[in-house]
Amino acid sequence: MSQYTPNQRLDTPGAQEFGFPYSPYEIQEQLMQELFQVLERGQVGIFESPTGTGKSLTLTCGALTWLARHEELVRTEMLARIRGVEQELAKLKEESEQSSNWLESQGKSRAQRAELLRLQHLQALLDKQEQQLDQIRKGAKKHKRQGRVHPGKLEELEKDLDPESDSDSEHETADGPQEAAEDRYRPVQIFFCSRTHSQLAQIVAELRKTPHGQSVRSISLGSRQQLCGNPAVRKLKHVGLMNERCLDMATKKARPNPSKKSRLTAEANSRCPFKAASLVESLRDLALTEPLDIEELANEGTACGGCSYYASRSAVEHAQLILLPYQLLLQKSARNQLGISLKGSIVIVDEAHNLLDSVAQLHGSEISRQQLERAKVQISGYKDHFQKRFTTKNLLKINQIIFIIRRLLKILDQRKELQSNGCSMMRTYELTAEGDFFNIDLCELLDFCARTRFARKVQGRADRMEREPRPSENQAPVSTARSLILQRLASEQKLKEKTKSVKRRVEDINKEDKAEELQEQQKPTKKPVEEVAPSPIRPLLAFLETLTSNAEDGRILVDPVGGTLKYILLDPAEQFADIVAEARAIVIAGGTMQPTKELKEQLFTGCHDRLVERFYNHVVANDAILPFVISNGPSGAPLSFKFAHRGSAEMLRELSMILRNLCQVVPGGVVCFLPSYEYLDKVYKYLEQSGTLETISGRKSVFREVSGSAEQLLDNYALAIKRPASYGALLLSVVGGKLSEGLNFADDLGRAVLVVGLPYSNSLSPELRQRMQHLDEKLGPGAGNEYYENLCVKAVNQCIGRAVRHIKDYACVYLLDKRFADPKIRGKLPKWISRHIVEANAANGGFGAVQGRTARFFKGR
Repeated sequence: MSQYTPNQRLDTPGAQEFGFPYSPYEIQEQLMQELFQVLERGQVGIFESPTGTGKSLTLTCGALTWLARHEELVRTEMLARIRGVEQELAKLKEESEQSSNWLESQGKSRAQRAELLRLQHLQALLDKQEQQLDQIRKGAKKHKRQGRVHPGKLEELEKDLDPESDSDSEHETADGPQEAAEDRYRPVQIFFCSRTHSQLAQIVAELRKTPHGQSVRSISLGSRQQLCGNPAVRKLKHVGLMNERCLDMATKKARPNPSKKSRLTAEANSRCPFKAASLVESLRDLALTEPLDIEELANEGTACGGCSYYASRSAVEHAQLILLPYQLLLQKSARNQLGISLKGSIVIVDEAHNLLDSVAQLHGSEISRQQLERAKVQISGYKDHFQKRFTTKNLLKINQIIFIIRRLLKILDQRKELQSNGCSMMRTYELTAEGDFFNIDLCELLDFCARTRFARKVQGRADRMEREPRPSENQAPVSTARSLILQRLASEQKLKEKTKSVKRRVEDINKEDKAEELQEQQKPTKKPVEEVAPSPIRPLLAFLETLTSNAEDGRILVDPVGGTLKYILLDPAEQFADIVAEARAIVIAGGTMQPTKELKEQLFTGCHDRLVERFYNHVVANDAILPFVISNGPSGAPLSFKFAHRGSAEMLRELSMILRNLCQVVPGGVVCFLPSYEYLDKVYKYLEQSGTLETISGRKSVFREVSGSAEQLLDNYALAIKRPASYGALLLSVVGGKLSEGLNFADDLGRAVLVVGLPYSNSLSPELRQRMQHLDEKLGPGAGNEYYENLCVKAVNQCIGRAVRHIKDYACVYLLDKRFADPKIRGKLPKWISRHIVEANAANGGFGAVQGRTARFFKGR
């Protein structure tokens, strides 16, 4: 693929030239302009813009404005350069006719002719791309005219399926080398990723309000779980099972004219009608001409009968803005499967406060003893069944996989015998040495599995064995009975064709019905498809792949009691290096990015000269936020919610009094974040036993978070606050839980936010200790403790950011612990909080002053 790089630099637009749908605030103007400069200069920008300042929309408008101007510059400059080179060649031709040094003139002309050919080739590719885009626009109009496809037409649509085509199934299952792709022009693309699809859907909704929404070609990418429209696949509960079923259906050969009966009886095993090429292409054209979020794209696919998953994949090469979740961008394997190339592109990572942890989690891998046992059974059964068909080389590879599984199981068993409790850490080469498979080339083995579609073939046979009926003790083998019935049916069919007697036909039909009844009686009840466990083969291969990484980048956590082997990525730099090397520019943005030291030292060590950092203030007025650090409780006792002290009667009593008193003066919603679910339960129980819960409930409804889904809880909390004559509600939740990140407690939903204690992670965790040790070794003594503290403060910052979501919003923030008064901790809080903090201690009126100032704050509103 070819790309043109302009020589001329773009000027930064004025604040009103970014297509922002509202009158931008000053910080939004600054962000868009400074983002534009980062993209133009090919830099790495780290941007912190407080939650509620329209950060995502600002990033989108800034990036799309740059892209539009860049594309226009490419077209105009390329034409100008072609004309310039042509004129230069004409001039050289005249000079060569008069020049005495013919060789020198020819040398200059040759270089100019080569440049002209290169530019003309790029121009031809660009013209071809414009023609393709014109066809896509026409296809979208046609799709809108056709509208919804009636289910009855799916039989006709199946004829569009190419029974021999298998090239578009999955990139990871390609057999052998692929043909070289046709040379085409590669425009600059923007890859915008965030943590969740709901966050990306908000960007699509905002994009429609801008002028960019009318022209930009955008596409939302997701997994089959979000996009698949085939009922036979959607009914599967696990995404792994959905992937297996879809890939299996993608390679099935379509029947020329399948009967209604055959489609009903073999629905799960037939080729997917949603993957008809004409429907996928039509849906792709529509998606590229109007912004659709992931849910809208899925609904459109269901309505027209086309596959939204494959339509989104085929749209990637034509899109200007690609919206995708973290896992699809940050994993190289996922990018390869989707055909994503970041060469010369713009990468924007939003909600990036946890980027380091996300990279580590995505590139970690875990496998259990149960998965290893199942993998051993399935692979051994596969080998035994097809052994005579395998080449010697392939049989060797399969035996190597079985050998590795046995050795991994032996390691777990031996360590369980030696260590009754406790986990241990190993380097990758130590695991392969102890397992005695250090001499097996894992890269070659994994390549064999990819080329031969090993995982799918093993899983396919395992699924068939699951579906095979099992004979009972008093019953002949089903396979024999089935074959006899089929033979009988075949002979009866021949007799029917030979005779013209109606009586004989009726008799034959009766016999056929009886045979079918007998066949159904002999079949045991089939296990529902959704109960089939996901394939253990892919987790096994994923774990083996981690063993090929640099030994210093990660460790293996061996848990013999839990029966697991877990790869922990300690150094994310290598996994992020491809993105840094390929992308034209990278933007890392979030509401709480500080401190950024670890981010820069772990991901961008080789490009400090490209780094740009920008931190912006909040859009709200200075008097719209009132933050307190409360070091002493209402009775004057010092507040220390360390793990060893927070469960004491004194701390529980102080906390209950704080909640009771604040609920008397704070209107609307009060959200209290506690360090853990266990401590939340303890606090709630104390509130019940002490009578404080009853007192608070007399004024505010009380809700508490439980582990799992929080959607219904949020709805009930909001309803309680919005109820007529309501004094609001109190919501007890957990730092790091569902309610502490990404949710919006705007206006009356969050007039006060309390953070109880500093939520440090468990320092005895083997993973955390290993990570801290690694940082000390790599970045110097103290780096591990710094990381440990930063994890805690970033979690606090996320909780604080749930309130004050727009320019007219206002709230109080209460940080309950004397450790928040430490200048080092305060220095890591968001600037829009730290510069307004009021310290409440015994010397300046204590908690009574806090309650009085809170009452005056809300009275003025």
